[in-house]
Amino acid sequence: MALGSLPRRLRTRALLEMDALRFRRALGAWRAARPPAGARRTLLISDLFMMTATAKVEALIAGTLEARHGFRSVVLLRQREPVIERIYRAACRDVEFRYFDALLAAEDPAPHRAEAARLLAPLGSIAEVAALELEGFRTGRNALSAVFRRRRAGQIDLADPALREEVLGEIAASLRAAATMRRLVGALRPDRALFNERGYTPAGEVFDACLLAGCEAVQWFGAPSSESLMYTRYRLDNRGMHPMALAPATWAAIKARPWSEADDAAVLARIRRNYTGGGWYNRQKLQEGKVALSPAETRAALDLPPGKPVAVIFAHILYDATFFYGESLFADYQEWLVETVRHAIANPALTWIVKVHPVNVWRSKMDGAAMEQLEAAALARAFGALPDHVRLMPADTPVNTASLYAITDYGLTVRGTVGMELPCFGVPVVTAGTGRYSGLGFTLDPPTRAEFADLLGRLHDVPRLDPATIRLARQHYNAALNLRPQPMTSFLLDFDAGTFGLPELRQNTRLQAASQGEAWRPGPDLERLADWIESRTPLDLLAIADQDLGVFPRAEEPTG
Repeated sequence: MALGSLPRRLRTRALLEMDALRFRRALGAWRAARPPAGARRTLLISDLFMMTATAKVEALIAGTLEARHGFRSVVLLRQREPVIERIYRAACRDVEFRYFDALLAAEDPAPHRAEAARLLAPLGSIAEVAALELEGFRTGRNALSAVFRRRRAGQIDLADPALREEVLGEIAASLRAAATMRRLVGALRPDRALFNERGYTPAGEVFDACLLAGCEAVQWFGAPSSESLMYTRYRLDNRGMHPMALAPATWAAIKARPWSEADDAAVLARIRRNYTGGGWYNRQKLQEGKVALSPAETRAALDLPPGKPVAVIFAHILYDATFFYGESLFADYQEWLVETVRHAIANPALTWIVKVHPVNVWRSKMDGAAMEQLEAAALARAFGALPDHVRLMPADTPVNTASLYAITDYGLTVRGTVGMELPCFGVPVVTAGTGRYSGLGFTLDPPTRAEFADLLGRLHDVPRLDPATIRLARQHYNAALNLRPQPMTSFLLDFDAGTFGLPELRQNTRLQAASQGEAWRPGPDLERLADWIESRTPLDLLAIADQDLGVFPRAEEPTG
């Protein structure tokens, strides 16, 4: 029978099995050449979303760790899924599986719901809920993040009985997941853990349980630049650090390195190229439909008054990773946006542009939801019509970000990428949150709401950054967004694969052999990654020789 004549469910299953079989065959020679080794250490892989593309990446990392350093893998899946399990077995000789839903079923929900009700009862604000921690687990942050994301909401009113009940349910779910993961991690005693998603419940509880048990965790994720991934090592003391932040030791070493005019030019050229070449956050199609304009054309397109300085408020996705990183001046991204615009309205010495995040377009497509301008709705509720000196730039604007940068005199963000980019051009950026790059010397970081308000009231008097500060910003940008992304040479996580035309394989991971016809084996990218995971130092993996920084001597050949 032809596959095309099968019912969709059966056809999908058959094609997923075929894809997994191809993956296994491609790895056959590498797997067979690897003798069974007595496992000395355990790698716990949190794969609760069970997507083919991410499972293949994690399987390749796990297989390389097994081959070079004798790690056995334990994979935590949501439930049994034979195709995903076959993917891991294709790369690993020593692998077993645990199933979150089955483990959770053994944990009585009633006590956790009662405890959640007790904890929530005296709390009246989102900030109080976000600060809720129990036995080291970030219960409040994990629970609230899940509610915000599911509802695609910028704010939650705890006075609303239905919303309060939903938050209570998420707190109970977080407590139950924490108890379950504490038992699992205590039994396995893993030496390392590997995550792609590490924030939302229950992944957040797996992450916390590992760190609390002294197990280092590595998060991997797609870099902003195409064909690269980034990796961050977490311990308990840097748990709140943004995954794209630099570790203090790395930043100190970077600042001590020589820096030249050629380096300056390369950073500026790279930033401009990112927004004009189409490779920057390409998986999210952020540059799709954008047009590069001259400064005069940009001002005309935005109908800006001539000669008046421009401050751009770079809005965040109001419901995405709201509570994961650092500490914020405001309870959530929506409150920050509304209060920032309130101060903008009070300062007509500047033309203010509220730039709605372009990922709204991509996120809505991924969620299968209509494209919403939550930012515009929040501002309309707060202020009605905005005055003429405050403009809204929608998510689907045709104006290219590089073109906007060219006419920007000031930037505002909580902790977005713009805070790393604009200072490279001498543009002051005001932040409202820690955990990524605040305090490193090239942004304006008011520590209180009162100082934030005072700064925005006189922002038009703040001068451009001086040369020493600009150099700091460029050194930081180069390290964080040029040296930290690791090019994929052994494999490619293709965000537009469209394998077999299946939605389930819209993203897929393709193996890349060193030469045509050669059997696949890990290249230097995977081998260096495995050595870094095994080594425990440094926190950052950089795409340069580590000894050049003096923070990480090159790994010796693996033993055993």
